[in-house]
Amino acid sequence: MLITAVRIRNFRGIRSLSLELGRETVLIGENNSGKTSVLDALKLCLRELGPRRQFVFDAFDFHLPDGGAEPALADPIEIEVRFSDTPEEEWDDELLGRLNRAAILQLDDQGRNHVRLRVTCEYDRSARDISHRWEFVDLSGDPLSRAAARALTVLQDELRYYYLTALRDAARHFDAKGPFWRPFLQDSQLSLEKKAEIEDKLREVNDLVVESHSSFEQVQDGLRRVQSVVPLASGDAVSIEAVPNRMFDMLAKAQVQLGTTTGAKIPLGRHGEGTQSLAVLMLFAAFLEAQTEGAAVLALEEPEAHLHPSAIRALWALVRGFTGQKLISTHSGELLAETDVLDIRRLARTRNGIEAFRVPSGLLSREETRKFNYHIRQARGELLFARCWLLVEGETESWVYPAAARALSLNLHREGVRVVEFKQSDVGMLAKIANALGIPWYCVGDDDANRQKDEPKLRENLAGAEEVDRFVFPYPTIEEHLEGNGYAEVYGRFRKRQKTRAAAEVALEMEARGEAGVTAEIRAVLEKVVSLAGSGWQ
Repeated sequence: MLITAVRIRNFRGIRSLSLELGRETVLIGENNSGKTSVLDALKLCLRELGPRRQFVFDAFDFHLPDGGAEPALADPIEIEVRFSDTPEEEWDDELLGRLNRAAILQLDDQGRNHVRLRVTCEYDRSARDISHRWEFVDLSGDPLSRAAARALTVLQDELRYYYLTALRDAARHFDAKGPFWRPFLQDSQLSLEKKAEIEDKLREVNDLVVESHSSFEQVQDGLRRVQSVVPLASGDAVSIEAVPNRMFDMLAKAQVQLGTTTGAKIPLGRHGEGTQSLAVLMLFAAFLEAQTEGAAVLALEEPEAHLHPSAIRALWALVRGFTGQKLISTHSGELLAETDVLDIRRLARTRNGIEAFRVPSGLLSREETRKFNYHIRQARGELLFARCWLLVEGETESWVYPAAARALSLNLHREGVRVVEFKQSDVGMLAKIANALGIPWYCVGDDDANRQKDEPKLRENLAGAEEVDRFVFPYPTIEEHLEGNGYAEVYGRFRKRQKTRAAAEVALEMEARGEAGVTAEIRAVLEKVVSLAGSGWQ
């Protein structure tokens, strides 16, 4: 079974959000844009929620729209999780039979099968407490009155939701009580006879160790005096276990050791944070592989934590091989470099609350896809995290505009503005991608022959915006503009073919001059992109 969509209302920072999911879905967005809330909402509905309707929400799960809001007066939480079969993931007859017997299976006009679970939570003023309910609904959203009482159990048996947060503590996960390590310790294939034989040998080893330390005998004699105050067991009441005598004791103390570059093997907990985090991920993968019942949904928060960029790219190939549907949140451009753009969902805070954006299938031509993969996804995946793109023609602008921002004390990184060069790619493709992902963009170009080629592409991708908010051609060329506005002496030090070297020197000079060194045209462009970067935010 696949989760194909989730709809969330009034849950934490989310007022209303609809999100389509695939076999692999990668969530991106700034901090507090709702990525963790999506993963938690699914966990509450698919793992924490029980048929006896125990409480899984608390007061601070309600959406509080302003500083004076209170949970008791907040609108109800509503989470609807949708499951559908697809041509790639068809449901077999046995699964269809179990869902049908639970009276929760729905069939649409195209012959596709669906199951929809809705969970609601609200503050009960009469009881002065939180109340919630779950129900299965039909394709119109109406409750299925005939759904079996154990329908939720049936669904949760068919689909297991596993969630690994960004805070992956190897000591906790590889502890004998760890949820992913414990099953392997308990999965003993030993017969009772073999187990007894091993425990006899362990006791022999323990006796040899204890006998070799005469000081242990002194400790035992001292501890036997306890019996003079508190009665203990009959016989030899004191023993020392230098080596565990029982199988479960020995397994509880089992340690994972990893080799180092020198060949030495040391406990996992003594390795670096990146190696420990990666080891937990691999333990998680092994745990999933060992599961034999039900489909798996793997929710991973920031799998890149503590890893080197090269390791992050290698990691994604391993994650793809994990069993089950994958829902991943990330802040890594390196991970995005290995991700199909169709699998990315960008969450952003807008005037309408948190919204989800995606690149639809068929948006880009084959050639546009090639250019996007080469120039953006594989080389600069971090651009997809920006709040606004400043599209510029070439290297000169890439030097000058960031320097001008620093001269004006504008922090483009803090504002979420990224400078994107389009001369070697395709300005129309970049505008399409930005529109689809909800990233405002602004293009500045030379008023020369290239304008005739670029301007029609920009007009085609306005997406309802005004031209004044999308592009400007303020000078014949940026080099002529700079030479005519105080930087002729800098350009005079270089030959005409050394434009980029001259641009780097102009950038240094402009930053040194401060505000006085920034022309009105360049200032206007920067003020526009900063405005656009903040325009969608509350």
